Amino acid sequence: MRRLMVLPIVAVVFINSSCSQDKYRLADEIVVPKPAELMAAQKDRLYQLAGYNKNLLVYQLDLRQKDKRGYNSAEAAVKLYYDENKKKVVDTTTIKRQGRNVHRFLQTNDLTLYHGFYQVPSNCENKIIDDLDRGKYLQDYQDFWIELNGKGKKIKSVPEHYLDIDVYYNVCYTGDCMVMTDFVSEYLRSTIADSIITVYSVQNGDVTTKEIACVECVSPQIVKEQLFYGQKFYYLEGCDDYDWKVYRAPNFDLSKSELLGEYIEPLLVSPDGKYILGKKYFQGKAVAVILDVEAKKFDYLLGREYLRYGYFYSPAYKKFAFDTESHIIYINYPQEFPFNSIGEDAENKFTTDSEDAAFWGKYKYPELSDF
Repeated sequence: MRRLMVLPIVAVVFINSSCSQDKYRLADEIVVPKPAELMAAQKDRLYQLAGYNKNLLVYQLDLRQKDKRGYNSAEAAVKLYYDENKKKVVDTTTIKRQGRNVHRFLQTNDLTLYHGFYQVPSNCENKIIDDLDRGKYLQDYQDFWIELNGKGKKIKSVPEHYLDIDVYYNVCYTGDCMVMTDFVSEYLRSTIADSIITVYSVQNGDVTTKEIACVECVSPQIVKEQLFYGQKFYYLEGCDDYDWKVYRAPNFDLSKSELLGEYIEPLLVSPDGKYILGKKYFQGKAVAVILDVEAKKFDYLLGREYLRYGYFYSPAYKKFAFDTESHIIYINYPQEFPFNSIGEDAENKFTTDSEDAAFWGKYKYPELSDF
């Protein structure tokens, strides 16, 4: 199996000699060091992938200043556009505006979905989001608004308490729709809760909504009029132990949902709907997997703790990728998917600590710092 590592000047191909003859194998990855100008822009900031615009990656950069507790600020301040092919920063744009605080934004081409405070009271106009008092502003409500062709429109305000509720949201790859669902927070994720999935369609600046009731659903994503989502199931009735199944529903009709995988939580669907990046419990830890939708088969991404990093779909490489502090790791699709995503292959198997340690010692890449 080949593993390609891309360096700034020369590409070096390594032959992985540690592959065994069984079905487990190291992920086929392309490791690209970040250029100095991108590293400099991200230094001393919180940052995350926020989408893409015409094949350029879009990063969210937060304020450089510290909050009142001495931590890096959680307020979004800058859009940074990065060309993966040329490995250079193309542009940076400030999104700071008096009286409006942004916690997070997502962008697909000309459509940007913002999450934060659309308009704070006049006495707080000069405060950053970290300084808004908990219980008065920061945890009592949150706004969502879109910006399209320079025009903004608020689409939703919801109450929020950091222990009770959270909101999942994403922008469709087509850049003309968004999906949002309210659900109990990660803190209370094991409780029973119904979800309302709201689909927002944007046409000529007008926004229309469609609501879909779904019991205990997560990570809804739309690809070509198909709704992909995860749904909780319990190992035994009346117990708190649960896992996830992955479904696809044509034309948003949940009654026609097709089971794609078991014991896998969906994270991200590829723009063509052929592959799903997911999370699965395996050998004592949470592991990233790639699921082939039509074949209903999957493969583990072994070699690193990929889920520690920000994940995204690369418009330039057309692959799932992971953003680390110093590198971007692109994952080549497996040439074959050896495990069935439904049935015995997918079930979680019990393993001991010693078995886990032996397994991960065998399937491990060098640290990125060693490159």
